[in-house]
Amino acid sequence: MKRKQGRNLPEVRNYNRSLVLQTIRTYSPISRIELTEITSLTPTTITSLVDEFIRKGLVKEIGNVKGEIGRSRTLISINNDAYYVLGIDLARTSISCGLVDLGGNIITSKRVSSDLYQNFPITLNNLKEVIHSLFKEIEPQVREKIVAIGIGSPGPLSPSKGIIISPPNFKGWKNVPLKEIIEREFHLPTFIENDAKACALGEKWFGSCKDIDNFVYLAIGTGVGAGIIINGEIYRGAGELAGELGHTTVDTDGPKCSCGNYGCLELYTSTGSLIERIKENLSHLVTEDPLETLFIFYRTAREGNIKAIEILNDYCFWLGIGVVNAINIFSPQAVVLGREAIMHGADLIIPRVEKLVRERSFSISSDQTKILASSIGKDTGIIGAATIALYEFYKNPYKLIKKEGV
Repeated sequence: MKRKQGRNLPEVRNYNRSLVLQTIRTYSPISRIELTEITSLTPTTITSLVDEFIRKGLVKEIGNVKGEIGRSRTLISINNDAYYVLGIDLARTSISCGLVDLGGNIITSKRVSSDLYQNFPITLNNLKEVIHSLFKEIEPQVREKIVAIGIGSPGPLSPSKGIIISPPNFKGWKNVPLKEIIEREFHLPTFIENDAKACALGEKWFGSCKDIDNFVYLAIGTGVGAGIIINGEIYRGAGELAGELGHTTVDTDGPKCSCGNYGCLELYTSTGSLIERIKENLSHLVTEDPLETLFIFYRTAREGNIKAIEILNDYCFWLGIGVVNAINIFSPQAVVLGREAIMHGADLIIPRVEKLVRERSFSISSDQTKILASSIGKDTGIIGAATIALYEFYKNPYKLIKKEGV
């Protein structure tokens, strides 16, 4: 028999505290009366919690607005600079780290190249060094307000255990207790998440899906993964591995993937695969910087270069197949395309993918599903990772505030 556990009074208080704080974050600026209407809590409870938040410095009053019957209402909002988190984007070719406030704004950031095909001790040392380097640039009074670290990493990984399991092409990164390692080094609560899932939650909180509760985020970079948001929350699946859309088969006769499968979507839609096709056909466009190469390629396609358009059309065909599969499986309100492949080419990619989706997915599903580009841009990895930490903060702020910063 499955047991059901009730909530005692302190737990009810914590739940209501989180509910109200999240509602203020979502609808800011907002009045106490509106908080009562949205949460269905009593005016007394709302007043008590808001006053508590003001005393703690978490929220602030920002002015008055006239109500419908002429009575003035005081508006409140999150005090964004009350506390901060670090967002760390651990990618295959770089490590990015940013200081992010409670409103999802990046205060300062650093990015270093880091080849994760190298041995584990080297890349782990790179990760620690970039965090230490960022800390040195942050003023002491701000550093003391850092309450948590969020890390987005290619999977597979286990968020609940804080372990990186075995990402393809991450040499030596097998069953690495990254949460424990970073907490021991920096003395801050640390939370890890698959990078695509982290980006998806970031898109929900701060990007193009603030008003969308059910969507699939496709992270298209050096790898390809999916973050699935259902009812506003990350869907992880029974083994916490849901969303490996990049390693689904789209070509049964295709080449072998680094994951061991054959004909994976990632082989046809990663930035590496696109740059390889550019190198084979338009080698003069290739630079040492992959992002710069893609920028030049998309510009060349806009100028009408036939070969560039052929490459783009073929790339969008395979990407569209992945989107069609996501739509037919999940029937989401939206599919969001993000990360490096989309950054400079959304205006070229979205219409081509939309066309294929209308041709190949169930008409009912495709008609109700929007194809969107991420609105966060180049910092989506940092924002996504930071959102994982912010999620934990808003769930139980006082638990993290008690922790001492670095």
